[in-house]
Amino acid sequence: MNRWARYGAGLAVLLACAAPLLLAAESAEEQKLIAVLQSNAGVNQKDAACKRLKHIATARSVPALAALLTDKDLAHAARYALESVPGPEAGEALCRALPKVSGRIRAGLVDSIGDRGDRKAVATVAGLLGDADPATADSAARALGRITGDEATRALKAVLAKAPKASQGLCDALLLCADRFRADGKPKQAGSTYQSLYAPKFPRHIRTAAFRGMVLSAGAGGAELAAKALTGDDPAGRLAAMGLVHELPGLAATKTFAALLPNAKPAIQVAILDGLAQRNDPAATAAVVSAAKAPTGAVRVAALNALGTLGDASCAPMLAEAAASSDGAEQRTARQALLLLRRGKVAEAILAALPKAKPPVQAEMVRALGYRRDPQVVPALMAMAKDTDASVQAASIRAIALLADDRVAGELIALLVAADNSAVREALERAIVTVCGRAKQPKAAAAAILAAMKDASVPARCSLLRAAGQVGGPDALKALRAGLADQDASLRDAALRTMADAAGLEAANDLLGLARGGSTAVERVLALRGYWRLVGLAGAKPTAERLAMCQAGLALSKRPVEKKLGLSELSQVPHLDALKLAESLAKGLGVDAEAETACVQIASSISGSHPAEAKAVLSRIRDHSKNPAAADRARKALDAMDRYVGYITTWLSAGPYRQQGKQCQQLFDVPFAPEKPGAKVAWKPLAPPSDPALFWQADLGPIVGGNHCIAYLRARVWSPKAQRVRLDMGADDGIKVWIGGKCVHANNAVRALTPEQDHAQANLRKGWNDFLVKVSQHTAGCGACVRIRDDRGGIIDGLRFDAGTASSP
Repeated sequence: MNRWARYGAGLAVLLACAAPLLLAAESAEEQKLIAVLQSNAGVNQKDAACKRLKHIATARSVPALAALLTDKDLAHAARYALESVPGPEAGEALCRALPKVSGRIRAGLVDSIGDRGDRKAVATVAGLLGDADPATADSAARALGRITGDEATRALKAVLAKAPKASQGLCDALLLCADRFRADGKPKQAGSTYQSLYAPKFPRHIRTAAFRGMVLSAGAGGAELAAKALTGDDPAGRLAAMGLVHELPGLAATKTFAALLPNAKPAIQVAILDGLAQRNDPAATAAVVSAAKAPTGAVRVAALNALGTLGDASCAPMLAEAAASSDGAEQRTARQALLLLRRGKVAEAILAALPKAKPPVQAEMVRALGYRRDPQVVPALMAMAKDTDASVQAASIRAIALLADDRVAGELIALLVAADNSAVREALERAIVTVCGRAKQPKAAAAAILAAMKDASVPARCSLLRAAGQVGGPDALKALRAGLADQDASLRDAALRTMADAAGLEAANDLLGLARGGSTAVERVLALRGYWRLVGLAGAKPTAERLAMCQAGLALSKRPVEKKLGLSELSQVPHLDALKLAESLAKGLGVDAEAETACVQIASSISGSHPAEAKAVLSRIRDHSKNPAAADRARKALDAMDRYVGYITTWLSAGPYRQQGKQCQQLFDVPFAPEKPGAKVAWKPLAPPSDPALFWQADLGPIVGGNHCIAYLRARVWSPKAQRVRLDMGADDGIKVWIGGKCVHANNAVRALTPEQDHAQANLRKGWNDFLVKVSQHTAGCGACVRIRDDRGGIIDGLRFDAGTASSP
């Protein structure tokens, strides 16, 4: 016997031993509660006793509970308790009390009798169906519906036959009785009961429910019954039948409903088609194909949608034809159905039909082949890419881009050189970029693209140059530079736009030069916008270099739109000169709001290294800005500076570092490159938090890019003297800190970041001190904060912070 079997056997013995004790305890409790009910206790005490007896009462409690059934304050609590008591005594007590009460109390007693499902009480309850009190009569009907059975059903039908207008409770009760007959395998009784409610005098929703039950009780004849309703004049039966098309089982039902399609009204056709699609029985396919040619658009859409589920390979040409000859919803549905076809060899069927199809249909076919993601069709698509019809060519090329790899790049390049249609060239250009992007060395592919430029026409050269520029690499950049000096204006424009949109940081000086000395205003604007794109990519560059890029770009930005682009990048540069530059632009030059926003961002990020200058700028914005949002952000940043004095605010970051199969707590003590003297590390400036009021946090969320890894922070701290200090730290999750290469704190934790979670003592030397911080990432957010105070917790004057210089391997 294994240990779980032993535990189970032991538990069984324990329960067996405990059961008599539990029963004895409940019996004693029941006697005490009965005594409460029979005493002079207050209403609240007796009500509480009834609530407890509902769970433990036996036949012993019935007399005490029955005595309360005529009490207006306790009748409901007593009957709730009696509902749960097993045995006939409780039901008999409820029935005996009925003549003694009236109104809500009697209706409630009837409800309890119904909840007990006591068939011995049917005659008693049936006698109340004609009660003068509507609530009692309704409760009686509903109670009989819950009791069900032949006697209850007969009683309900008898009242139904005499009533000029049946109540909702009476109808619901008969539906419940019919449902029980059907569930118990008595379709004849169920059908006749449903039939009794399917008459014009009943509300539509009752008749709809009744007809649904009639069909479901009719067995093999249900489909024919539903079919007659679908083409009949009764709205209730028609509505029920529409919902049953997909439910009734069997091939015969499929054929019955499919046969209705040609002659049914459009709305019914749509409902039948939706139901046939849900049945997913291919026996209906031929009828659905015919419906796809109906004169009514809604019917055609429903049929096309159904073919996506029911159709096979033989439907592919027809769907392509439908997509080519329509638009809007019909075209979208035909295209989607063509993609969804799964029965038979669909790709082969499309390829076989391609040669004989008209060009618009061919275009739809090759589009489908591409989106169906079947690589085996690439050779056929390449052949279609040489078609004489431009629309077929373009569609084939777009499909190739979805499926092929760089092995077809040479053929695509040759096609581009030969192309004389602009739409085809555009498709080829995009396809070349896409397939070369899948190469193991995509930049090497640029050489083949550039080699084809020699004998190409000017339009083809422009396309090839754009494609090579987007693929990238040194050869592509060299070609773009040459294109900028070409005598042909269209080639110069292609080179400039491609360099602006796609080139890497190596092109920054080229674009800056064009922004300064371009021959036309358009060239200068395009170059400057491209330059600002590259500044945004320079986040890993040293702060001084990014500042210089922003200064150069803003010096050339004359229009507000370019100034705004520059200020967006300048705001990410934590440097005093960046703050001065941003403030100089907040002086009526059309970008005051953006300049002040940048000032708040920069001031917050340099508050640790230049607190006086940062506070001065923030105070001016808070007190004098005409922009309420900027003033509010400045106020919050100032409040945060006062609250978070001494936090290191300027960092370099490195990482993330991971090891297969290890979680963050296992990685905490693994020494990665930043901990190893002389190791090459790609240190990058850490962007300040987007909320200036959180300047004191180092947000590593954008750096780690996932879970279970390590990130590092590096900073330098200037101390005016050698001194003993206290470090107050927080981290999400674990944190380890070195000063001057000496580990001063480690906490391998999993938690959210809170200021001052950890504390440690350390020594700072006079001058610059190197701080290295290791942060582990579990899940969700990741970050850290480090504050420096004197050894008694006081503020230290004269501390300055600097991230140092970013480096890369």
